[in-house]
Amino acid sequence: MTAVEPTAQPARPSYPVQRALRTAAIVFSVACYTINAPFGYFGFAFLCWWWRKDPVRGALRLQRCMGLGYRILHDWLRWFRIADFDHRTALPGLPDGPFVLVANHPTQIDVTAIGACLGGGCTIVKPRVWRRRMVQPLLRGAGLLEGPGSDPISIGRVVDDGVERLRQGMRIFVFPEGSRSPAGQLRPFGRVAFEIACRASVPLVSVGIRCTPPWLSPEVPIYRPPHPIPQLRLVLLAVDDPAADGGDSRRLRERVEQRFRGWLGNGFG
Repeated sequence: MTAVEPTAQPARPSYPVQRALRTAAIVFSVACYTINAPFGYFGFAFLCWWWRKDPVRGALRLQRCMGLGYRILHDWLRWFRIADFDHRTALPGLPDGPFVLVANHPTQIDVTAIGACLGGGCTIVKPRVWRRRMVQPLLRGAGLLEGPGSDPISIGRVVDDGVERLRQGMRIFVFPEGSRSPAGQLRPFGRVAFEIACRASVPLVSVGIRCTPPWLSPEVPIYRPPHPIPQLRLVLLAVDDPAADGGDSRRLRERVEQRFRGWLGNGFG
């Protein structure tokens, strides 16, 4: 018998010109941010001081300022063809008033994307970031939440603070995995966000996030932009009433985590 030689597969184009242009745009954007960051820091610090007499109202205003900054960021990324995400058309049908939003976490710009859609909002900040002396007063002034440590007391503190923020009229968004998701996978969900929603009796909003092709993920860093332009999309999966689970945060977490795993397993269907 005559051996059949395997058919040669055509080489995939590497799009070197497009990648080089996008990398240059990223470098330019990072440089602009680095130059302007001190002005933003001092401006935000001034507003924290100016609105200090009414902490709750000041925090809501500062969150709106952050939301505006997030929207400008994503408009910039679209204008320079670095990443495509339009906050104007994302997440229609969100409930009115306070709620807790949970999402998977495939990229580093998930926080800014959700913040742009909500026009601000409150989230949980990792302890190592919270402890930075230069930024802690600003995070506290904006009503953000210090993330829990390993001890149960700190977890209880985050839950109590989260319930208080909701009663003050704020919206909270949390990534229950606690870190960025592995490619196409999901880490186990923590229970804090679900406990906050159950205790405050507010809706729990599930949002699926996908970025195609992947970028700013654990596998694809900032200076290795893919081709074509990454498209970040947010999908409203469901809005749950914690009362449907009897206010049981464990049961609510398990049901929502299973929903996300099904969504990922079905190819984001």
